[in-house]
Amino acid sequence: MNNRREPRSHSPRPNYREAVTAEPSQPLAAPGQDGRHLYTCPLCEAMCGLQIEVADGRVTGIRGNPDDVWSRGHLCPKGVSLGEIHADPDRIRAPMIKVDGQWREVDWDTAFRRCTELLAPVIAEHGIGAVTCYTGNPLAHSFSLGRYTGVLLGMSGIPVSYSPGTVDQWPKNLSSHLMYGNWWGFPVPDIERTDLLVVMGANPAASQGSLLAAPDVMGIIERIDRVIVVDPVRTATAAKADEWLPITPGTDAALLMAVVHTLFDEDLATLGPLADHVDGVDALRDAARDWSPERVAPVTGIEAVRIRQLARQLAGTERAVVYGRIGLCNQEFGSLASWLVDVVNILTGHFDTPGGAMFPRPAA
Repeated sequence: MNNRREPRSHSPRPNYREAVTAEPSQPLAAPGQDGRHLYTCPLCEAMCGLQIEVADGRVTGIRGNPDDVWSRGHLCPKGVSLGEIHADPDRIRAPMIKVDGQWREVDWDTAFRRCTELLAPVIAEHGIGAVTCYTGNPLAHSFSLGRYTGVLLGMSGIPVSYSPGTVDQWPKNLSSHLMYGNWWGFPVPDIERTDLLVVMGANPAASQGSLLAAPDVMGIIERIDRVIVVDPVRTATAAKADEWLPITPGTDAALLMAVVHTLFDEDLATLGPLADHVDGVDALRDAARDWSPERVAPVTGIEAVRIRQLARQLAGTERAVVYGRIGLCNQEFGSLASWLVDVVNILTGHFDTPGGAMFPRPAA
């Protein structure tokens, strides 16, 4: 815990018209030339704006683009590292084919021809179901590449494909699909208006994160009245929070079930306007009956009294939200933990309400 709290103030909303029409601070170089280039970071869905300096054909500097309508000059460590990634001597820059146990660079025509030679007999003998595809992370953050790949895979007939999301956030996709009927219907924390933020399995101080994307995200978080981080590791975010609750790895679902148990046990659950839109509450109450904080405490490593206090804090704070991310997905009960994050927000009246978990408004 630290004592770094200052009076809370909300970040001013950007003037989007000015941001869109603002002229760059200096002339931009033509593609392929030395000088300053504007780009968007391809490493996560935040897609922050970049100013990239190039000299002698090499990236010499990366900073946030202050004229970007979204990120307004802020950038996380991943974006700053793009120059190192680009210049990494191990970076693959051409198609590779393994010959006699050794990888060799080849031209694109050779690579495409080899794909045909290998795939055609497999499809002929076993059918298209024997073939799959893995798409890399930048595909999801390139409009043209994403659209083209979708068309290509659809035409190919390949029934199953894989991506970084396969080992990333799919538990959240699944829980959203089962709860809202939308694989991509992710409620996100309204961090600019919340008074209590509980962070689980996320480290926005080191990586902005798809569901907590905002300009100067840590600046906003540090102005929240109270921030609690639940994580096995004292991350950079935990170090700046008001409280760090170290938890046994892989037990987040058990902790959240104990919170649900407490909400019902102490008559703290309140659905508010959602009462007419939520079903399964009685079944949930029955499922949580045996998951008392006293039973869960030895498993999670968090004392029962603190688990009950956490439930009371969430229920008793007018604007509060639980935020869970990749750390919750990448574990044995990832889908259950992802589902329970939304369950707790719903039961405490902090769902689809300012300062709680809300569905983002589409850009267009």
